[in-house]
This record gives sequence, structure tokens and C-alpha cells, in this order.
Amino acid sequence: MVANKVIRAYIAIKLLTGLRRGDLLRLRVSDVCEDGLHVRVSKTGRAVVYEMTDALREAIDDAKAARPKDIAPWLFVTRTGKAYVTEDGRAHSFDSLWQRFMAKVIKETEVTERFTEHDLRAKCASDAASLERARELLVHADAATTRRIYRRKPERVKPTR
Repeated sequence: MVANKVIRAYIAIKLLTGLRRGDLLRLRVSDVCEDGLHVRVSKTGRAVVYEMTDALREAIDDAKAARPKDIAPWLFVTRTGKAYVTEDGRAHSFDSLWQRFMAKVIKETEVTERFTEHDLRAKCASDAASLERARELLVHADAATTRRIYRRKPERVKPTR
């Protein structure tokens, strides 16, 4: 099923980069370069390059393979080749795709509790080795936001001895 391929590629890139939904859905195929994934963060306007790794390259290749048509510039497109996100930032068709995917996950896997697409951003931050690494991935200017909202796992602290 193409929708599953789209969502799986989306999730893989989201977990690797922590990009916001709008920024991820606005990615263009031309943003993918040898050195990495070039992103202009919509919230701040900052330019960020996520360095290319084997895992990121594989996820991007999966996203390209899931594209039903190669007539649009975006990495993630609908069946008709349109962007999932509108100019005003809404993503109704993606939201519908996500809801159908979650229903299928609950029905066909051992996952019992629904999670949101936004929870994946928090997982990316929580899985980062440090607060600073999480802040860097999420492109936050201040680590306080990262700590307060996105770092959901308890901090690991070594005792003095």
C-alpha cells in the first residue's frame, strides 16, 4: 500500500531529524544533496543542513520510491502529485492519511495506545544523547523549550562515585 510507504518514510525521516510536520512536508527533492538534507526552518527562517548518513539516505530513498508521480517538486506528495501541506500551513490530507495509518497500527499490531505525529518529534528529542543534541536537532534557540516539552525520558545522571 502506497500510503504505508509514505508514512513509513515520513516517520523514518522524522525520527532521524526531528523536523516539524510543516517543514518535513515542504521538503523538495532538490533539498536532498550529497552533503545532507538542506532545510529552511519555517518558524525561524534558519538554514539547517542535516548531514547525510546511511540511515537518512535510506529514508529519503524510501520517500522518493513512495512518490506516486515524479511531476512535483516535493518529497512527499499526494496520489495526484500535490503537496500534503497547503500554503497556509494546513495538512488535511496528511492528517487523514495519519489517522488511517494509526487505525491500522492499532488494529494490526501490538500497539494499544494512539500517538500523534508530534509525539515523534518528542521521541527524537528524548532519544538524543544530550539536551544540547536534542536542542540542535529540533533547531530550538533555547534549550529550555526542548527540556520542558520534548525531553520526555528521565535524564540519566552518573553519581560522583
